[in-house]
Amino acid sequence: MVNSIVIICEDGPFGKNSVLEAIRMAAGILAVGDVEICKIILLKDAVYFLDNKLNPKALNMDDFKNIMRLIELSELEIYIHNEALELAGINPSDLVLADNFKIIDFSKISELIIEAEMSFKY
Repeated sequence: MVNSIVIICEDGPFGKNSVLEAIRMAAGILAVGDVEICKIILLKDAVYFLDNKLNPKALNMDDFKNIMRLIELSELEIYIHNEALELAGINPSDLVLADNFKIIDFSKISELIIEAEMSFKY
């Protein structure tokens, strides 16, 4: 049986629901209870999902309040690649952050992937 999963997201929230669907899937995996650890890693353009300035309504998308509440309720751990933030021109102060959100470097990302029993890109 698999006890730990890492979901890697690279696609931005512009015109795609990849990050939203990955979060919903991870929360569902944790809710079922068969898997103890499920983490999400945001790389590349996926970091824009947490930008305070992002206006989902302007992109003809639903508000992210419900998905943020889902992250909170499921205690889902979200890891954000520090270099992706820099490339996007986003400061950590520009992010919607919670206690279970962590900004990490690539060596820590590698460690999370190696430690997980299963990992996949969404």
